[in-house]
Amino acid sequence: MLFQFFPSCRQLVTGAALASLMGTGHTAASPAQNEPRTNAIYQDASKPVKARVADLLSRMTFLEQLAQTRNVGGILGENASFDNTTVYSFNNGQGGGSISFGNYQNPAYLAAATLEDVVLQFQKNDRLHVPLINVADSVNGVTLLNTTLFPATLSMGQSWNIDLYGKVVQAMSIENHAVGIHWVLSPELDLAVEPRYGRVGEMYGEDRYHVSRFGVAYVKNMQDTDSKGFSRVATTVKHWVYGSSLGGINEARILGGINDFYNVHSYPYMAVFEEANPMALMPSYSSYDNVPMTTNIQYTKNVIRDLLKFDGVIISDYAAISQVLSTQHTANNIQAAGLKALAATVDHELGPPNQSGMEALSILSKNPTVAKAVREAARRVLTLKFLTKTFDEPIPDLKKLNSSLRTADAMQRNLDITRESMVLLKNDGILPLKSSLLLKVAVIGPMADIINPGSYAASDYSTGSTILSGIKKISSDVTFSRGCFRNNDTDFDTMKAEAVANARNAGLAVVALGSVAQIVDTNANDRTDGEGFDHANLDFPGPQNELLKAIVETGTPVVLIVSGGQAFSMEYAANATNAIIHTFLQGELGGDVLAEIITGKTNPSGKLTVSIPRLSSAVPIYYNYINSDRKQVGWQQVYTDYQSPVLDRLALYPFGHGLSYTKFDISGVTVTNNTSTHGQITVKAIVKNTGSVQGKEVVQVYFNQFAPDIERPVKNLIRFTKIDLKPGASTTVSFSIPVSELGYFVNGVKQVDADQYTIFVGSSSDEADLTATKIVVK
Repeated sequence: MLFQFFPSCRQLVTGAALASLMGTGHTAASPAQNEPRTNAIYQDASKPVKARVADLLSRMTFLEQLAQTRNVGGILGENASFDNTTVYSFNNGQGGGSISFGNYQNPAYLAAATLEDVVLQFQKNDRLHVPLINVADSVNGVTLLNTTLFPATLSMGQSWNIDLYGKVVQAMSIENHAVGIHWVLSPELDLAVEPRYGRVGEMYGEDRYHVSRFGVAYVKNMQDTDSKGFSRVATTVKHWVYGSSLGGINEARILGGINDFYNVHSYPYMAVFEEANPMALMPSYSSYDNVPMTTNIQYTKNVIRDLLKFDGVIISDYAAISQVLSTQHTANNIQAAGLKALAATVDHELGPPNQSGMEALSILSKNPTVAKAVREAARRVLTLKFLTKTFDEPIPDLKKLNSSLRTADAMQRNLDITRESMVLLKNDGILPLKSSLLLKVAVIGPMADIINPGSYAASDYSTGSTILSGIKKISSDVTFSRGCFRNNDTDFDTMKAEAVANARNAGLAVVALGSVAQIVDTNANDRTDGEGFDHANLDFPGPQNELLKAIVETGTPVVLIVSGGQAFSMEYAANATNAIIHTFLQGELGGDVLAEIITGKTNPSGKLTVSIPRLSSAVPIYYNYINSDRKQVGWQQVYTDYQSPVLDRLALYPFGHGLSYTKFDISGVTVTNNTSTHGQITVKAIVKNTGSVQGKEVVQVYFNQFAPDIERPVKNLIRFTKIDLKPGASTTVSFSIPVSELGYFVNGVKQVDADQYTIFVGSSSDEADLTATKIVVK
């Protein structure tokens, strides 16, 4: 990642520049020419992709090229219904770029069969027979019923198991391709450093290195390029840049300058571009340095195109171009917004919204600057279509569809990642449960009888397991009481009384609390998580905490199960309950695996990738903070209990934390010394399972620098590995780290300092769990 930052032209397109782009003539496209023949180069699958694209472009009118920059939309409603008049007449018959399924609750076969008809009819009607490419989200896998429902991104990030995650994404890729999806809007590489943000569940976690490793694994395995360079499914790294929006508000500004951009926000993207070659990128809704990323020449065009030499597709988020006009007010009309996006080299507009910035360019065919930019955008979109074989295999093989979904291999990978993605936060010894505690179990809470996989998933209760159904498989005497609604106190006294009575009559209370990211019943007010559902505070929504207190006061042992794509403030729960498991956003096997964990059939091995705060007000809470953000040097360090958690922001459960049913000892840490700025650092440690059961431990390596030229974090993760050890077994882990990875950017220029560094090795980011070794780089 050694590259220079070069100053560029102004971020916003000036009035003069807009006039130049728009020109003076507003004329229609030239007449169609070069009608396709059966021996056209672009129709010959044996020809090189570059030649096929060039030939096709030479035959396309301006409007046909412009059509490649647009999305037909998510077309399917319930029962795979769709408006064929709207679809087939899209863009006045000039063709189209992409299409999406739409409603997630459609069965896979029905949706694929319907889309097959649409795509074939659309392609038949198109003058050059250019196919639409099917694009979709893929957080939990395919967004249709009857497919494998994996845990969400945040949950799978807690596994810290890159090899296993790669196998999971392979299964996702196979299923996406089977239903006809050739392009996914994943992975999300944003850093989850703002816990109030509603989309944390779509992210891997708060650390840049951890996110980069999972991002690389996703892109490589989803695209799965064959020997001829064709990809099974194209990926889209997103959102460039996002995740730390002001106040945790969806679409709000990202605060930061050039050093934050290079050292924090762009870090995982740079790694994925270098190692995995994603085929597309999506700018965020947000502004960075007060310029919308969709029209940000400095950080979108200059960095992505000029510095990184990325020649893939830049696709807007849904309606993001029109938001430049309607929300950010940095364009005076929709055409100006489209021109600014085009100037930032955005190639494809996801939507379509009510106003299309790309469609507004249709009257500018005589402007040579616009025509050239549109041609380049079409070239990139068409290249993606050819590289994914969309031209040659535009529709799925329906005869093989059902046999490609929910295979034994996919379900096993789903089970494996689910087992490793739950985090045991607290355990006073009650877990694994003794059989006597399972004689009579009260399952309580508004999250107990739902599947909570996140916003971008199709939930199927006919095949999935809930917490309640999981507990019923391990106990023959189970009572269930909801206790309260998730986000309001309607009938709370009555519901609480029933829950308390059930708890008093039981030997164990399993209480399920949290935040739901889908509308799972008729009460829409219950949804408090996911895109557009940011959090005013981090306590459990509604009266849930009051319900927990009432259950604890019965004196019955309490195992708390937490569900949701976020970190909750749980200081009361941490002090009052016997055990806490955070499941985050699980897939269809969550309830069954939870039952395995609490009975000891599965030993938990998940580790937090987001820090858990003590108080809702004690944020930001991420582990790799800047020292001056937390310490008041020169002031009297005497705080009341009221002040201290807010000012010091000590995590209740830190990044990297996660308990097991066994004990691990990490010792014998050695780090090479006398290292030059061009050398390697070797870190070794002995890990021993000192407990009585087999288990998995995540060995984590962090570093910091003594005296950098700019403020740097107190520590940054730089390596990790997950190992599996039988009781009494030990192994030596070894990490090789190029000294260049200790470096950082100053005003866009990478540097590695001759300085003193500290290498930390241990089981979490907490100082108490780490062994520190100082080295000098000369």
